[in-house]
This record gives sequence, C-alpha cells and structure tokens, in this order.
Amino acid sequence: MKVPERLLWAVETLETRPGERVLEIGCGRGVAVGLLCERSASVTAIDRSATAVKAARERNARHVEAGAAVIEQAELDGGGLPGGPYDKVFAVNVNVFWTRSPTAELAAVKRALAPGGSLHLFYEPPGAAKAQEIAVKVRAALAGSGFTSTTLTRGLLLCLKGGLTP
Repeated sequence: MKVPERLLWAVETLETRPGERVLEIGCGRGVAVGLLCERSASVTAIDRSATAVKAARERNARHVEAGAAVIEQAELDGGGLPGGPYDKVFAVNVNVFWTRSPTAELAAVKRALAPGGSLHLFYEPPGAAKAQEIAVKVRAALAGSGFTSTTLTRGLLLCLKGGLTP
C-alpha cells in the first residue's frame, strides 16, 4: 500500500526521537502509527470509529503486541485521553479544531501533554482559500486555549504547530 504523502510529511515534521511518547488523534487505519513505531516512538492512537480502530490494530498488530503502540476507540473530549503524558500530540485533517469551538478538546490535549510538549495539527486543504480559512480558525482556537508559537508551512499542506504557554 502506498503511504499518503501527507502522513509521511506529518511524521517527518514531528521529528520524533527514540522513546518519545506520541498521541495521534484520529488515527484512521493506523498508517502513521506504524511509521512512528518504526522510528522507535511509543505511540498511543485514538479514533472515534470502531471500524478504524479495528483496522489500525490489525495493521499494527506487531507494534501493539510489542507494547510500542496502543490503539483505542475514544472521543477527544471524552473525559480524558489514554496514557500520557505525551511529548507530542498530533492530528492530520481532524476538523474539530477549525469547524467549531474546540475548547474541551484543547483542554484535554493540554492535560495530556508533558511539560514542554507540543501539539501539531496538519491539514491538507483543497485550495488556498480553504487553507487560509483553516489557518485563521485554528490559530484563534489555539490562542484562546493558551497555545502559542503557531506556524504555517508548505503551501497547501497546512501545519499549525503550538507549544504550551509556560
């Protein structure tokens, strides 16, 4: 199976180091989980879809069995994220961060992050106008929840990165 370029880019951009603890929000079929485990990261992945979680567990069975990956069905604002604290939390094309006020979701991420941890939100919008809309809304949501240092990179592939305010 060909790995989507947006997932390769996201994993490369995270620059994980061996032993780092990473949480993926909205893992889908678990492609990024496998890529991160190959880089010796410890990965917890959540998705609200039981079908996606089943597929992600099957795809990453050896990583799950080895204890390098945990994949669970969970809602982001469902009262707490599994595991933690995490060095890095990321999501690819997860709309909750720009389609509504994600106050509860960002609060859950803050609680899950280790001191000095970072949140990385990756988007692949269908054009420049949508990229601008997403950037404005996500930056506002992050700022309203105490995240700082957002950056926008790579043309139509949008990466908004933020670390916690001390």
